[in-house]
Amino acid sequence: VAPPGDRAAIMWKLLTTLPVSSYEDAVGKLEWYALRWKIETFFRTLKTGCKLEELRLTTAGRLANCIALCCVVAWRISWITMLRRELPGTSPSTVFTDVERQILEQFTPIRKLSTSPDLDFYIRAVARLGGYLDRASDAPPGTTVIWRGMSRLADIVTGALSYQITEEKIYG
Repeated sequence: VAPPGDRAAIMWKLLTTLPVSSYEDAVGKLEWYALRWKIETFFRTLKTGCKLEELRLTTAGRLANCIALCCVVAWRISWITMLRRELPGTSPSTVFTDVERQILEQFTPIRKLSTSPDLDFYIRAVARLGGYLDRASDAPPGTTVIWRGMSRLADIVTGALSYQITEEKIYG
């Protein structure tokens, strides 16, 4: 709309086979196209995080079950990443269980602790578990470090709950 003085304006064209008979139709198709990046992010998470292309399952049923489970996991990672960007005021309890939040608070360096942790605090804590450095100049965490962090968090939660169950059996 307002290009820099030293550059020509860019004329964008979106080719579609869908009918476009009004301005509203055109805007609707553009909104659909804008979702493409989210879909690409989901599939990248599915392929790299779940390593879906490396599966060597022997039956179609097993493959379908595995893909279904991986889709849920990839969706959660993509959703967490997008939620942080689009609705940062969301309650952390929407995303993380009480146990996950307690563990993330314990794993957070004291200098990063917040008096009232918000969603961004917990997502950055997960990302740090996944290798995110969380320096002031770093870009926000992406799906890869969140994926790795969620994987580690799941292991830590499993260990903590197993320890708690064992301790209850021993000490009553």
